[in-house]
Amino acid sequence: MRHCEICAGADQDLIRRQHFLFPGQAAPVHYDVVACRQCGFAFATDIPDQSVLNAFYQGAEHHLHQQVPPGLARIHEDFFDFVRTHVPLPGTLRVLDIGSGMGHFLSRFKAAGLDDLLGIEPSPAAARLGREAYGIDIRPETLDSLSDAQPFGLVSLCGVLEHIADLTGGMAKISTLLEEGGYLFLAVPDVMSFGAAPPAEPFLEFALEHINFFSETSLDNLLRGAGFEKVEVISQHNDFYDNHYLLALYRKAGEGSVAIEPDRSSADSLRRYVAFSQARLAPVAEQAEQLVASGEPLVIWGAGGLTSRLLCDTRLGEANIRAIVDRNKALQGKPLLGVAITAPESVREHPDATVFIASTTYAEEIRRTLVDAYGWTGRIICLAEQDTDRQ
Repeated sequence: MRHCEICAGADQDLIRRQHFLFPGQAAPVHYDVVACRQCGFAFATDIPDQSVLNAFYQGAEHHLHQQVPPGLARIHEDFFDFVRTHVPLPGTLRVLDIGSGMGHFLSRFKAAGLDDLLGIEPSPAAARLGREAYGIDIRPETLDSLSDAQPFGLVSLCGVLEHIADLTGGMAKISTLLEEGGYLFLAVPDVMSFGAAPPAEPFLEFALEHINFFSETSLDNLLRGAGFEKVEVISQHNDFYDNHYLLALYRKAGEGSVAIEPDRSSADSLRRYVAFSQARLAPVAEQAEQLVASGEPLVIWGAGGLTSRLLCDTRLGEANIRAIVDRNKALQGKPLLGVAITAPESVREHPDATVFIASTTYAEEIRRTLVDAYGWTGRIICLAEQDTDRQ
């Protein structure tokens, strides 16, 4: 059981048990989304340990974008604009980006004339590609393994803090990396937006690696306790992932404060989100029932987070699955439901099959690849549209 990382409370309200079945796993795993009854912080408990989560990232390639999609580029631009609006950026400023991927965000600082830049990224492939693309020092390390004698003036974590199991220890380590008065920039999904509208795909925010669900209140509580003072926090929508992020800037201020402001809204937002997701899941589950009943040969395109949930939340895994394809080379060859994952071009070996696109963010790109690159004329089921049209 994971205690609350903000108040150490052990009394929790269960909001959702989420199951996953990933490539190479013999059986599903799960975590429990809960809210602390003492301070209101929402998080996942009964999770894999941090070394397992790090291994998950080291094998993931969803963040490898050698050609940055325009929507993702806009996110990086918005993040950088937020930082430079509030932080002086002299050429001598030392910047550390934790979880830097290929360094797309860090490259904005280089373009602005800063040279003393360091990124750390658990995926060796991403770190290597980032060094090649931008000439920036990106090391295949994690926060736990990093050591640097000279403190930084700015540390950034974009889409990282929601993944860290030991938030208390992580914030203490980050504090040691920052000089006195140095700035900390954070971008995390805004839990208050989860229950505001139906999601693009059911339970999208309950990914295996998403184990902390921050509101501005809970983020303030965590940072204040670690000795940081708030400079600015805003909630901003991005169209690439179709969600809201909290963009937050804090400054290292000294001793932490034990004062905690109760978060009275995160649990309610998550409950609304669960209801929205269950409604979004219903037609997908019905489609899975139809696929099982028809017995038609099926190719699943995508072996990532959405598939991992659908195989547990619907009867999709009982369909006549002939192949599972994914462009992630780290997944290719691994078994899923007894089927070895193969490269996308192998779809050509199943011309009589229906293709189920298990993606929303890249659904249209996958559809174009099927039709334009592989000459696909068969049936395509697109989760984003819930259609079964023939092309």
